Amino acid sequence: MSILNKRNRRKQHIQQTQAKSKILFSLPTIRQLSDALYLFERVLFSKPDKLPNIPFAKQVVSGLKTKLNDMLQREEWEKETPLDYNEICVLYAAVHMHLIDLQISRQEEFIQPCIALCKQFAEIVEQIGLKKIVQQKKTC
Repeated sequence: MSILNKRNRRKQHIQQTQAKSKILFSLPTIRQLSDALYLFERVLFSKPDKLPNIPFAKQVVSGLKTKLNDMLQREEWEKETPLDYNEICVLYAAVHMHLIDLQISRQEEFIQPCIALCKQFAEIVEQIGLKKIVQQKKTC
């Protein structure tokens, strides 16, 4: 296999990975993420002495709340909002907690959209995790 073919295959793989790592949020989805984050924040602050890294978690949650509020209030819907790994992990946990809350409170109309959101975040967390493993192997 020639070097040119390897480069083209690698370039295609990178482009596909980057395209998969973007999520488009609708207005109801952003509202659901805000609700999930609110629940996460309540749980986080309910027993702060039993959880590690509370100041860092508060900082991540605060940044996420700002980003979600900006998304809800912006007029330029095509503008992208980047999320870092910590923010993705918090949202991943928050939507799963939110799903449990929806099931307990029997809010059936929100359960299926929340399941879809859980799956989307699971794919992104998996992709990011695989990238980190590859990067670690390269540095060893």
